[in-house]
Amino acid sequence: MAGMSISEYIRRRRLSQAVFDIQSSNENIIDVALKYGYESPTTFTRAFKELHGTTPVSARKTSVSLKTCPPISFVLTIKGVDEMEFKIEKMGSFQIMGLAGYTCEDDVWEDSLWGQFLGEKTDGKGSFDHALWNKSNPNYYTAPFWQIGAYDFNSVDGKTPTVIGAEYKGAKPDIENITIKTIPEATWAVFTFKGDTGSKVSEAVTRIVTEWFPQSQYVRDENVPMLDSFPGGQIDENYSWYIWMPVLKK
Repeated sequence: MAGMSISEYIRRRRLSQAVFDIQSSNENIIDVALKYGYESPTTFTRAFKELHGTTPVSARKTSVSLKTCPPISFVLTIKGVDEMEFKIEKMGSFQIMGLAGYTCEDDVWEDSLWGQFLGEKTDGKGSFDHALWNKSNPNYYTAPFWQIGAYDFNSVDGKTPTVIGAEYKGAKPDIENITIKTIPEATWAVFTFKGDTGSKVSEAVTRIVTEWFPQSQYVRDENVPMLDSFPGGQIDENYSWYIWMPVLKK
């Protein structure tokens, strides 16, 4: 719901609190590092600099710009106004072939896993040039494209292990860096959404977790990765894409 993993939240909170300890006391940096779970000042300094953009020693100076990560709080909001379209579907095991890597919030398209998989960014109209697909062998790939685990909130340092590919049947092709991922037999709640994807995928997952699960007779099957499915075709307001959420009966 918060859009980050528990480990990332804890990391940011520790480094936020460390700032106040450094600024309000004469504690040694190594003592502050140990207090917040870092085994060496070098590791602490590196993590501190990644978040704050400066070193712990510099944080003791005035006029230094720093960051803070407030504690998570819960706010009462009205939900459930917008309907969600879904179906329950059982499916046997199948395999997805594609690229494995990490997704990041600040990815540049050409450098992102999607950019690498498709080979080029979108053409402006929203239709994809299936470069990797064409460079390999069209017999290996069939639409739709699948994204595995990108929104399972298991990121570390802002990076989430992900596989992007397409279902295939047959022998593994002789293509560099190709990954094959086996999806086990499972029961799925398949949700349909429309329009461009962008940040809407994470918003859709949040709605499923906070609105659909509490009122359903299902719980998340933690042994199976969540899937996103993107058919081919023009991406516009009528474009349909899908979230496959693995579920178990309560």
